[in-house]
Amino acid sequence: MTVLVTGGAGYIGSHMVWELLDAGESVVVLDRLSTGFEWAVAPEAKLVVGDVADRDLVGRIIRENKVDAIIHFAGSIVVPESVADPLGYYENNTCKTRTLIETAVREGVPHF
Repeated sequence: MTVLVTGGAGYIGSHMVWELLDAGESVVVLDRLSTGFEWAVAPEAKLVVGDVADRDLVGRIIRENKVDAIIHFAGSIVVPESVADPLGYYENNTCKTRTLIETAVREGVPHF
């Protein structure tokens, strides 16, 4: 199975990547590296730097890697920032997630 892990260069996402690899899965990480780190991604995983709302990029990742499942960790989590910029957090955490789901459905990803 090939799993796309969004936010896979962050703390929680990178640990999920290690667990998936330990379980024998193939992993592709999509992260814009705004708070994550390239060094946090396991070398056995394929890292793509980009945004989950980029429909063309996500579609290409799904098709080229024959993605079977998506685990979504990409999101903004800093509470003071969310209070200062609620619309930015809504855009990043809600609207972009919807775009990711729509792309997954369009591309026929069976598990999200």
